[in-house]
Amino acid sequence: MKRIMIRNIVCAFLFCGLILSVGMSVWAADWPCWRGANRNGLSSETGLLRNWTEESMPALVWKNTTVGPTMNGMAVIGNLVYTIGSKGGSECVFCIDNQSGKTLWSRPIGKPLGQKGKFPVLRSTPTFYKDLLYVMSSSGNLVCLNAADGWLFWTMNLVMNLGGILPQGGYCESPYVDGKWVIVTPGGPNTTMVALDRTSRMIKWTAKTGMPAAYSSIMKASFGREHQYVNFTGEGVLGVKVKGGDVRWRYEAPAHQSGFNACPPIWFGQTILASSAVGTGCVWIQKDGTAYKTSEVWFNEDIKVPTGEMIKVNDNVFACTDEDGLVCFNYRTGEKIWTDQTLFAEAFEEDVDDVKSGSKSKKSKKSKVSALEKIPATVSINSPLLAQLSRAEGNSEDNAGETIQITPAPKARKKSKKAVPPPAPVCMGTFAYAEGLLYLRTSMGELVLLEASPEGFKPRGRIALPQMKKGLAVTPVIANGYLYLREGGTIFCFDLRDQSRKDGSDGSGSGGVNGGGNEQKVLPGMPDNSGTKRRTAPKLG
Repeated sequence: MKRIMIRNIVCAFLFCGLILSVGMSVWAADWPCWRGANRNGLSSETGLLRNWTEESMPALVWKNTTVGPTMNGMAVIGNLVYTIGSKGGSECVFCIDNQSGKTLWSRPIGKPLGQKGKFPVLRSTPTFYKDLLYVMSSSGNLVCLNAADGWLFWTMNLVMNLGGILPQGGYCESPYVDGKWVIVTPGGPNTTMVALDRTSRMIKWTAKTGMPAAYSSIMKASFGREHQYVNFTGEGVLGVKVKGGDVRWRYEAPAHQSGFNACPPIWFGQTILASSAVGTGCVWIQKDGTAYKTSEVWFNEDIKVPTGEMIKVNDNVFACTDEDGLVCFNYRTGEKIWTDQTLFAEAFEEDVDDVKSGSKSKKSKKSKVSALEKIPATVSINSPLLAQLSRAEGNSEDNAGETIQITPAPKARKKSKKAVPPPAPVCMGTFAYAEGLLYLRTSMGELVLLEASPEGFKPRGRIALPQMKKGLAVTPVIANGYLYLREGGTIFCFDLRDQSRKDGSDGSGSGGVNGGGNEQKVLPGMPDNSGTKRRTAPKLG
């Protein structure tokens, strides 16, 4: 026991040394888990290169080729990078030195599980919380490790210990850590979602819905004053009360009948946006006494995002689809704003203008029926979001306080006795955001920098590496001024810092999109918390 205590103390000192060596000023810019601190791909980083040209391209700092050919994401804490890969016939957690790119240690967490079929889904990303790592293997081993040296604290299997049912492609979930708990989705008949004590692994509660696990990960949302855990399961999106695990609502319309739901949903205010191979829907979550109602705001069958990611910036959502290539659509109405096939020209087999000479974007046709006219009058809610939409449609400003009628969310849009998985998408993309710009990793083997603008496709640079393969797209990571890309068995680290913007300005004296410095700011994809309590997006823990 004394040896273990001494070991932990020494590891803690070493770990703190590695973290503090990067400086306290950048701590807030870490990327501690899947899709960043808020699990939505939005970064508060500033002072980054805003145009990638021959004179100002991100410099390659290092690359690591030891992590094995998988599609796992990365977590970055100070001078350390964590990811999951393969080594010696096992799935392993890797810790990489951010200064040299060398692997510091690796620890096996289970045998790799080959996914059945060729449907590409992103694998699990490690979650860092208070000097510990929480990781998930494809076979369902939930493992807690010491972040300093990989020493094993405990392990729990989602199938053997928690009654889960292994998804066809294996588990891809990134564990969510919230204070004293770690929450996962085994997908069993009595254990759709489970909260465990993160130190003792004791079960705190289980959510019993019978909904199987899919390929997304849990995020935390607030509806009114109630905090909930939200995930996209094999049969739909569901919300579970943080305290007690009660299932509060379900939204099944965007779920593919085969259970292949891999695109993470988006939370904004009282709404959830979800997409799969059947289409995209936005649902309003309303408290009704002690229960919750789900009322569908809109559903668009022409926007299908079976895998990859969507990202919300203000009222605009960006995604990649096989029908349109890169698409920008309105969060409030579901109407396409613009589409562009430039980045996926090979998939569409057509000539497109070179990006350097200015690519051509096409405006999507507006629906013949307005968003409000599409909504049947069956359920009454007081919706500030829809009231704003009403004004946008040309109605009077006096309508801001009126009640708008919308329909209850349907349980299922399509019925099939034996649904087969959707075909693997060709146009797939993952996103990160910083300072008004999107970092888009495409399945065509490129990383593209573009403006998060509703006015069309406005690229600012592209990176193509020889090692990048088509068909894969792991989420880009922006942390402490650096960009991290995972391409199979290789991790690339680029320096994004613009030395001419040490004051945090945009180079033109205007102070940049978000102003100077790395202080915490309200990001444009966050829920609006004006006039409400505890409505901002929750942070890890």
